[in-house]
Amino acid sequence: MHGVAMVLLGYVSLVVQAALPILLPVADYTPNLLLPIAIFLGITPDISLVRGSAVAFALGYLYDAFCGSPMGLQTFVMVASFMVARGAGLRLFPQGPGFQILLAAIMAILSGGTILALRAIFERQPPFPTDNAASSAAMVLRFAVGTALISPLIFAVTRRVDAFARRGDSRSSEVL
Repeated sequence: MHGVAMVLLGYVSLVVQAALPILLPVADYTPNLLLPIAIFLGITPDISLVRGSAVAFALGYLYDAFCGSPMGLQTFVMVASFMVARGAGLRLFPQGPGFQILLAAIMAILSGGTILALRAIFERQPPFPTDNAASSAAMVLRFAVGTALISPLIFAVTRRVDAFARRGDSRSSEVL
């Protein structure tokens, strides 16, 4: 139930992410709403490595399918983001909004850079001007700012969905 709830939250987040630039003038700062979910899975100690990796994989696959990205690109980035958050042992750090914004900004910059690098390596014509590294870096920073600013809200929603799913899991185990 827990993994299904997180994937459904990811699907709803993708719908919101697609509608956001249409509803608000944030086209240059459109956040990646799935990245904070993958980070949350990585820093939550009660989520196993296998379950978190599987959910991050499903979220990335949804992102690839939903947005028309090259298949596997976002899947790799989501699983890698989960693994970095898990491997860094960030469960020991404070969990306040400031920390969430900082962590989301760092992870968004890393994931944005990874996506640009992978696309530059594997695509024939890169989706960005290769002679203008400053504009590519500015694009990654704008998306990182958007992701960082929305991350406390996404963390709060994810925490509630996580608590709801855990309640549902404990009720179903009591019935058995």
